[in-house]
Amino acid sequence: MAITLGKDCSISLGGNIASARSVTLTATARTIDIEAAGTRWAEVYSTGYDITASVELNDASDVDFSFLANGTSLTVSGGSGAWSFPAVVTGIAETFSIDGVATFSVECKMTRTGLR
Repeated sequence: MAITLGKDCSISLGGNIASARSVTLTATARTIDIEAAGTRWAEVYSTGYDITASVELNDASDVDFSFLANGTSLTVSGGSGAWSFPAVVTGIAETFSIDGVATFSVECKMTRTGLR
């Protein structure tokens, strides 16, 4: 089993990002609980899944605020697991501590990929 270091991975949000400090890619199942009338137990059913990306950046030129304003779809790809999915930017934040490096955080969520 090969161990991949974070420095050997790359992230792309519609174009390669050189200033990424850290990235978290998360997949979670969406479920519903159904409890039949007259019973004391519930059944859980999977209804799909969500994939999100949280990217921490150093360079303001890598943050495109028009993605947030326009709801632009883009492709997120990267990581040792070869993640790739269409996404929309759902949030952008800037953090600047008094004695630290200013950083930007970009949050993305997978868009609908299937047929209606």
